[in-house]
Amino acid sequence: MPEDTVAAEPEAVISESEQHKKDGNMFFASADYVKAVAAYNKAIKADPKNGVLYSNRAAAFIHLGKETKAIKDAEQAIELKPDWAKGYFRKGVALAALRKWDDSIEVLERAVEVDPKSKEISTMLRETTRKRNAEKGEAKRAEKGSGFKFDLSTDASDTKAKTSSDENTPVHIPLPQDTGREFVGCGTQSIVEEFLKRSLTSAITQFAKEGKLQSVVYVQPVTAGSEMQVIGVEAGFDSPQANSQCCDFLRKYAIENKALAVIVLAEKKNVAYPQVWKGGKSKTQWKWKDSEYGIFMQLDALAVGAVNAVPERKVWFIPTGSQANAPRPGEPVQLDIDLFAIMPPLLRSPTA
Repeated sequence: MPEDTVAAEPEAVISESEQHKKDGNMFFASADYVKAVAAYNKAIKADPKNGVLYSNRAAAFIHLGKETKAIKDAEQAIELKPDWAKGYFRKGVALAALRKWDDSIEVLERAVEVDPKSKEISTMLRETTRKRNAEKGEAKRAEKGSGFKFDLSTDASDTKAKTSSDENTPVHIPLPQDTGREFVGCGTQSIVEEFLKRSLTSAITQFAKEGKLQSVVYVQPVTAGSEMQVIGVEAGFDSPQANSQCCDFLRKYAIENKALAVIVLAEKKNVAYPQVWKGGKSKTQWKWKDSEYGIFMQLDALAVGAVNAVPERKVWFIPTGSQANAPRPGEPVQLDIDLFAIMPPLLRSPTA
């Protein structure tokens, strides 16, 4: 968030620049980053030696995808306030957005030196380091021709045990109202609905208890009563290469295990790729602000027994609010699968 701190300046300067800064902060809070930049421009014109203003404008530029301008502003903030961590932090965030991991880590480490108590900075440094290491790991695996590694469990019993250990945990389980068309043959619809309920209950219960959800895939075999499989895919959303390798692994796994349905769950904040909510989506297509949190849930299901069946694909977004430290799952909202799929199709038609 933009900073409200201002250095002591002549009264006339404070009066004009502070008003424009407040306007900029207001626009920023409402996710109107274009107007925020315009307000910060006026504030900087009135008080060009105020490092906080450059830092605030850098934050707005980052949200607008103008990382180069953000870096320039962050460097100006650092020059004006070298002992203030936010300038380094803004530059590190912008560099990470450009996937310049090593440069970002170097700057963020400097930010930690300046403000070692900042959880925001230490968290960003940790996440950037994780993504850098994941990307380097992918390059090494590609060179060796090895497959992608996933956390694979043979059944959901471990997950069930973890999520049911505290019976007093209040959990709201918001189930989608429409799970798909009427499937044909083998009682498929009821199997898919039960699978959806079980997997979502498991995931939301974990989220309610821990305040976070690891990216995970649940797999339902064709046979009714079969235990669903659980696959951890946290690294599968780190980059295009990781997402592609994850998809290839899941497709192969689905074939080998005769999967009837697959559900992918991932928190929005953990999806570095694909960031499907960006790219000029209209408010009718995507109604949440960048600062709002939530969980993507994608369902791929087969209609077993149907002639020339096409896999059913749906995606929902479960909003969890704008406060990271107090998340609360809301009702799932169905999105356009062609615009908001976080994974390509994972199941092939039985007749293909």
